[in-house]
Amino acid sequence: MKKDMASINRAKIPWLIFMGHRPMYISSTGLFSVDTDFAKEVEPLLLANKVDLVLFGHVHNYERTCSVYKNSCLAMPNKDQNGVDSYDHNNYSAPVRAVIGMAGFSLDKFPNDVSHFLLSRTI
Repeated sequence: MKKDMASINRAKIPWLIFMGHRPMYISSTGLFSVDTDFAKEVEPLLLANKVDLVLFGHVHNYERTCSVYKNSCLAMPNKDQNGVDSYDHNNYSAPVRAVIGMAGFSLDKFPNDVSHFLLSRTI
């Protein structure tokens, strides 16, 4: 992964998107908890290569975070005139993460509490 990410010519490919199965961040615990060993190894690689967007499945719901690294929200999106979140990665801080496992199965239940890095979720 390190070699592949480092080989990207960002002048030709401006967005770098990483995909995986089990999320690095999620508002649920238990069955849906993160693989901390995977996160510990891969998360610095994502930051070093300025990955813009990280997509995960596993959890049958939708969640989207701020630009998060090591459990801290490093940047928030701006709202456009229609109230839609807009991310400006010209001042890159960290990847935005999205869990997109809402297709093909009934939706999982989330707890009522919301993690500080979570911006949007579908229940």
